[in-house]
Amino acid sequence: MTQRTSKRPPAKPKRKLSALWWTLGGLVGLGLIVLLAMSIATEEGVDQTSGYGVVTVEGDPLPTYSEPTNDPAAGMTLATVSGGDWDGNQTTIAPDGTPKIVVLLAHWCPHCQREVPIIQQWINDGNLPAGIDMYSVTVFTDPLRANWPPQDWLVQAGWTTPVIMDDAAGTAATAFGMASTPMYVVLDGNNQVVQRISGEIGTDGLDALTLLALQAAG
Repeated sequence: MTQRTSKRPPAKPKRKLSALWWTLGGLVGLGLIVLLAMSIATEEGVDQTSGYGVVTVEGDPLPTYSEPTNDPAAGMTLATVSGGDWDGNQTTIAPDGTPKIVVLLAHWCPHCQREVPIIQQWINDGNLPAGIDMYSVTVFTDPLRANWPPQDWLVQAGWTTPVIMDDAAGTAATAFGMASTPMYVVLDGNNQVVQRISGEIGTDGLDALTLLALQAAG
């Protein structure tokens, strides 16, 4: 009996030690994979593993949007917002002399999901006039909500409008004064806000915003 009890204890620590080394090795390997993915994401300007982008903002944020009438942001200058899409294509919304229409979309928003194919068909039909730029920003991104990730949704919709993918902190959403989605922002060539409006607007609304942008062009 004494021999049996003296032989068993040494064997158990070996098994525990071996399992511990395997666990530590696995964790180190996983950490290296994560670091590599983060490095690639940083180089391309967008985190392809999650649907979040890398956004920079130069300037002050607009006031939070509440309603289109008496919007305190009207006439204010939007900060210069830069970021990338899922392929690393970089876009900057800046005072470059060209009026703009910017649409902000959330992947889980049912109103956005209905609006996106309408916008794309409107563009395909040639309704966006020359001299007016259109941009889009994916905001309120959440991997725990439906229709994840946003890039798969937009690719499937055949989306052709340049995209800035917001970061996890909502940097772009804050710059635009986001409150709800979808939201449209019309800017003049100096990046000054002509109008902000939230909700589904359809083709008639798109035509109306285009007219505002053309008027802003002078």
